[in-house]
Amino acid sequence: MKLEFFMVSRLVRGANSGGVASSVVKIAVAAVALSVCVMIVSIAVIVGFRNEIMDKVVGFGSCVNIINRESAANLESLPIDARQDFYPSIANEDGISHIQRYALKPCIFKSGSDIMGVMLKGVGEEYDWSFFEGNMISGHTLNVPDTVSGNRIVISKKMADLLNLEVGGSVVAYFIQDPPRMRKYTIVGIYSTGLEDCDKMFAMVDIAGIQKINGWNENQITGFEVMIDDISQLEVMTEIVRGVAGYRIAEDGSMLRVANVRENNSQLFDWITLTEMNVWVIIAIMVFVAFVNMSTALLIIIFEKASMIGLMKAIGARNWQIRKVFILQSLYILMKGLVIGNLIAFAIVAVQHFTGVIALDAESYYVDHVPCALDLWHFEAVDFGTLILMTIMMVLPSLAIGLMQPAKVIGFK
Repeated sequence: MKLEFFMVSRLVRGANSGGVASSVVKIAVAAVALSVCVMIVSIAVIVGFRNEIMDKVVGFGSCVNIINRESAANLESLPIDARQDFYPSIANEDGISHIQRYALKPCIFKSGSDIMGVMLKGVGEEYDWSFFEGNMISGHTLNVPDTVSGNRIVISKKMADLLNLEVGGSVVAYFIQDPPRMRKYTIVGIYSTGLEDCDKMFAMVDIAGIQKINGWNENQITGFEVMIDDISQLEVMTEIVRGVAGYRIAEDGSMLRVANVRENNSQLFDWITLTEMNVWVIIAIMVFVAFVNMSTALLIIIFEKASMIGLMKAIGARNWQIRKVFILQSLYILMKGLVIGNLIAFAIVAVQHFTGVIALDAESYYVDHVPCALDLWHFEAVDFGTLILMTIMMVLPSLAIGLMQPAKVIGFK
């Protein structure tokens, strides 16, 4: 066994036997464990927030949206022709999983004496209902190919609560146009996603009904929704869709506009970016706390073992060999703190991930509980980053060994 490892084993046993060194080591281990735990939980929460909100926003809309360029400045959407050469063949592109048509129409819901402004979203038989199926709290989604689906509607729990509606009941929609129109819908399903801004806005109906109310033919729609396989490739896939579907002029002079979910919800994603900055601040503070505690512990251990250091120097040990002994002991303390911190963090993240026990105000935070992403890479990133950074930092307090003179410290108590 090398001298350094032999000395570390003796120091570890000595630190576990009681005394000042033992207390200092326990405090250092606790500080490292706490810092690591806070860093892992912070990362898990912010990644959970980002994933949860992204899934909700994409579920309501899409990853990439193709509409009439002039629609962005109008409440009433302007139609485009559904007979595009990229539809539905664009779904065969690598990275693109699905494309679907939709049509929008603003209206006012009236139930008794209560009224509410709503955006009706008409969808076709190719619409992917998986997001809404996972968020239905009552009833079911639309069966669009059904011949009687034109007077059926899926609303949100927010709408149902405000207008005192339930599955099986009906709601009257008024359309402000010339001439004004109204239509009575039968409620077949109620959903709730927790994304309040969207829940209180969108109700789902058959696309044919929206086309009829707008005075459009069966080939006129508001736009297309494109879903991609990997949301991390959003910008790349947006450019691919833009290259296929954008930069073209229709016979009527209109142009298509291609925008992704980030561009359409910039304020929401700016808010997420701000929360990510908070996590980096927390991580920096936790690393500093761990460094201060580890440095203090190492310095106390070094001065407590001053006579041993003087003796080692007297028999010919070099400064870097002695420093290596104490850095290795710091590594032992660090590893012990990492293990404890990981276990505590895993317990906290797992409990919150599977139970959602810590609740939030959905109107303020867009979700009704604190979302935690249970990913092993969070643990690996924090562990390796902390291990490497703290090991390098421990070189600084170990430099005190070079200042000790054997003649002065051999008899030091």
